Amino acid sequence: MIRVGVNARTFSVSEPGGAVQTAINQTKELEKNDEIDLAILGHDSVAELFPEEELISDYFFRDSQVFGILWERIFLPRLIEKYDIDLLYCPNGNAPLTEIDASVVVCTHDMNALRGMSSPTHRLYRTITLPRGLQLADAIVTVSEFSKSEIERIISVDRSKISVVPNGVSDDYLYSSLESPVDLPDDYILYVGSLNPRKNISGILESYRILRENYGVPHKLVIIGPGNKSIFQDFTIGESSQIVTPGYLTQPELKYAYKNADIFLYPSKYEGFGLPPLEAMTQMTPVVASSAAALPEVLGDCALFPDPDRPEQIAEGVWKVLNDHELKTELTECGEELVEKYSWERAGNRLVNVFTNVEGR
Repeated sequence: MIRVGVNARTFSVSEPGGAVQTAINQTKELEKNDEIDLAILGHDSVAELFPEEELISDYFFRDSQVFGILWERIFLPRLIEKYDIDLLYCPNGNAPLTEIDASVVVCTHDMNALRGMSSPTHRLYRTITLPRGLQLADAIVTVSEFSKSEIERIISVDRSKISVVPNGVSDDYLYSSLESPVDLPDDYILYVGSLNPRKNISGILESYRILRENYGVPHKLVIIGPGNKSIFQDFTIGESSQIVTPGYLTQPELKYAYKNADIFLYPSKYEGFGLPPLEAMTQMTPVVASSAAALPEVLGDCALFPDPDRPEQIAEGVWKVLNDHELKTELTECGEELVEKYSWERAGNRLVNVFTNVEGR
C-alpha cells in the first residue's frame, strides 16, 4: 500500500473553478482505492470534503491565498517527512521547488500562464515555480495529448515522464435526477466558464451581436461563471437585458441551466481539456466549441469547431445548429455516447497506475 499525501491547499476556495473541481474529483477517486493510504494536506475546512480521511493541517493558520502559498513552500515539505508520506500528489501544479523525502507526481492542465494568458502576477509566479516543479517531479500528469505536447515543448521535459489522464464527467450529471431550477429565460444560448480573456468572451459577445443583428435570433445569452463583468460594458447588443449573468451556480443549478439551453457555446482560444462542453452533452444540449487547442481532441465529432478568431464563423455555427434539426440530433446523440468515455473512476485508476509505476522504479 502506498501512503499518498495530496496537496489540497487550493481545495478550500469558496467558489472552486474547473481545475480545483477536477483536483477534488481526482482525490475522491483516490479515496475509494484500496491500494492507497490517503492523507490530505491542507486547511481544516477541507475536512468537509473528506470527513473520513486523515487531514494534516499543521501550521495552516489562515485560509488565504498568500498564506496558503507560504505554507505550501515552507511547511509542506517538512510535513511530508513528519507524517511518513511515500508519494506527494500535487493536483494543481503546485509542486515543491526543492528535493523532498518522497516521490512527487504533479498534475498541470495546460501552459496558459507561461503562454501569457493569465494575469501578470499569476504569470510571474507560474514562470518562476512551474518549470522548476515539473522538472523535479518524478512524474507529470496532464489531461490531454495537446497539453502533453505543450509541456514537452515549453518546459523541455522528457515526454516519457508525462502521462495523460483525461478528466471525467461527474456522475451527478450522468445518473442523478437531482437538479435545482434557476430563473433563466425561456430561450437562451449558454456559456459556462470564467471570464478570462483566453475563454474568448469578446468573441462570444461579438458573435451574439451578429446573431441578433444579421440572423434575427431572438435568444438571450446566458453567461455563468466568475470574473470581472466590466467586459460587457464595451459591447452594445440591443437591450442590455439580452445578456443574463446569474453568477456562481451550484452543480444542481448548473445541470438545470445546461438542460434547458438551446445550445452551448464554448469558442475558447486555449483549453487543456474543456469540461463544460461535455457537461452540456450529458443534458442532450448541442455544442459549438472552437478549433483551438485540445477541444477537437476531447470532443471528437460531437461538436462544431469554428475558428475562435472569426466571430462571423461562430455565429454561423450557432445559426446552423439552431435551425437544422438533423444536425442538432446528430450532435446530441454523438455527445450522449461520447460522455460515457470520460469517467472519474477511469481517471482515478489511471492516476493510481502512475503512482504505482513511480513507486516501483
